[in-house]
Amino acid sequence: MKGRETMNNLIATLEIIRYASAIALCMALVALVIYGLYRNIKETAEDTVREELEQAVREAGRPIVKVEVEMKGKW
Repeated sequence: MKGRETMNNLIATLEIIRYASAIALCMALVALVIYGLYRNIKETAEDTVREELEQAVREAGRPIVKVEVEMKGKW
C-alpha cells in the first residue's frame, strides 16, 4: 500500500506541475502580447512626433513677410 500512496503523491505532484506550467505559459503569452502592443503604440507615437516636428521645421523655414502700409492722406 505504501508504494501506491507514493505513486499517487507523485501523480498529484506532476499534475500540479503541469497546471503551474500551463499558467506560466499563458502568463508569458499575455506578457508577449502586451509587449507587442506597447512597441506598436510607441512606434506609432514616435512616427507621429517625427512627422509633426518635420512639418514644424518646414513651416519655420518659410520666410514670413509682413508688410505694413501706412497711408495717411497721401491721395
